[in-house]
Amino acid sequence: MELIYEKESTDARGKILFLSYGQKRINIVEIKKGFSRGGHYHDFDTIHYILSGTIEYREKDIMTAKEQVRTVTAPDIIRIPAMAAHLLTAIDDTIFAEEMSQNYTATEYPEYRKIVTEKMT
Repeated sequence: MELIYEKESTDARGKILFLSYGQKRINIVEIKKGFSRGGHYHDFDTIHYILSGTIEYREKDIMTAKEQVRTVTAPDIIRIPAMAAHLLTAIDDTIFAEEMSQNYTATEYPEYRKIVTEKMT
């Protein structure tokens, strides 16, 4: 297997590098202090490896509406189950790696997505 660079994207929140390694998709994601990423959920599990920085992590089970909020500081791992809306807000400039075992697809979760977009305007 070979690590393959697919593309990159940059906006006010920072940069994302999109990589693949066999069937795995790996994104290296930057969140600048005060900005948020996420605001969606997947129909598959994902893993986020917090490499540097500190975030406020919010997760809501979209079936039960049960929410958890916690502060996560590098180095740490966040395991996000399928159908859990999630939001990562940078308390400090943060870098994380996101791993998934299939192509990226996401469904917006309006309550969290609003937070992401408000900070970008």
